Amino acid sequence: MSDDLVLRGGGVVAVATDGHLNLARILVSLGASCEEWAGRLDAVGRMDTSHAPAGPLLVPQLDGEAGRESAARAAALLRQAGGEATHLGERLLLSAEAYGDIERTVASLFELTDGANAWALGASPASWVPGAVGIGAVLLLGSVVRAVVGAVSEGAGEQFDATAERGLRDLMATPLFADAVRRIVSSADEWLVGAGGLPAGILSMMATADGVPGVALAALVVARTADATGVLTASGVRTSPVPRADGEDDRVSPPTTYEELARRMPHGGEGSPQIRVERHVDATGSEQWIVWSGGTIDTGLPNTGSEPWDNQSNLDAVAASALPGLAADSTRATLDAMELAGVPKGASVLHVGYSQGGIVAAAIAASGDYDSSLVTFGAPVNTIVFDEDVPRAHFEHTEDVIPALSGRRQGQPDGGTVVSRSLFDGAPPPSGDDPLPAHRLENYRDTARLADASSDPRLQEVVKPLSELAGDGETSQYRADRVE
Repeated sequence: MSDDLVLRGGGVVAVATDGHLNLARILVSLGASCEEWAGRLDAVGRMDTSHAPAGPLLVPQLDGEAGRESAARAAALLRQAGGEATHLGERLLLSAEAYGDIERTVASLFELTDGANAWALGASPASWVPGAVGIGAVLLLGSVVRAVVGAVSEGAGEQFDATAERGLRDLMATPLFADAVRRIVSSADEWLVGAGGLPAGILSMMATADGVPGVALAALVVARTADATGVLTASGVRTSPVPRADGEDDRVSPPTTYEELARRMPHGGEGSPQIRVERHVDATGSEQWIVWSGGTIDTGLPNTGSEPWDNQSNLDAVAASALPGLAADSTRATLDAMELAGVPKGASVLHVGYSQGGIVAAAIAASGDYDSSLVTFGAPVNTIVFDEDVPRAHFEHTEDVIPALSGRRQGQPDGGTVVSRSLFDGAPPPSGDDPLPAHRLENYRDTARLADASSDPRLQEVVKPLSELAGDGETSQYRADRVE
């Protein structure tokens, strides 16, 4: 499991590991220090030694001219070392920027070709036939092999199922799979355009001034189709405070690290809270609110229960960028919880979300209703458009397919930093029952801990204000359910 973090955005175009950038900053700082000490040696060399005291009780005086020459040589050597350190540090930063430029250029080319191919597939249904036949043949072959193995031995059949399940799990935990999903999702809008008989590129011409991503438009079409066919059904949502257990204190110390923000994330589950709200104050008495929204709880289709953190909210949350006024039930529930907690409009709020909760947190942070900052873990937030002055940190694992479900990030995340980490370094994930091990909140807590150890200033922008909070704050938790 790698401890290297790759940072993107944060007002710069560089793409590099945290260690890479730290080394560059150290070298540049070393160069400046060498120049400073060279200047001090120059001052020493200019000192007048002609009136220096002398006497039997003093150490014999060295030749003043020789001392000046030694100081000058030392200053020159320091300037040479400082120049080389600065040059190397700047080259490291330039290489990071060049890597970022190359990455964006390649991504743009992929986006162009993927979009064209998707439109062609949508416009020519006959072109699906070879792919459909190939997939069908693989599935049929697998079924035949499973039937033969199962006929030979029940134990062999179970072993075959376990091996197939493990292979699928390993495949889904690779960066290649996550990138393939990201590319397919990013091209879904062009496929719909082609299937609708519209000309290629029309989405670019129809793009709004805010640059609404086509992924959101595609999600809107899917959500409305699912609603019309009854696969997903709309209903109201009711949010209520969760009573505290006997003896439970509502006072809590302020979180000051990314790891602590991840640790306080609600876990959800039947009857459990999905939302957490804390109120803190700084030394001047100014309020700082922190609002957490947890991840998807009900992953089934169609939705038949009362859980608003489900796939209907996932679709609506992604589609909301394409339709003003649309909000997922999980977003409405979180806003209701904030109102119940007494969070006023315009208040300073740090929104924290994991998975679907990350989309909820991002949507509220982007609304402009609050003085917002944002931290997300494993969340598909690439369809959401932010103001540049919203401080943000987005944590993603390269093997995690969930952030890929919002497609490619449109341009640089101005005002925000994307923190990426490879969990498995190309190796299979550890054994277990979780089908998406890279998406586990525990793994994101580990990545958050590594970010806390980083000296990169881009990572300090979001959490630094938390260190200025004074004393314990108040906490409350909320549970939301769908109602008819």
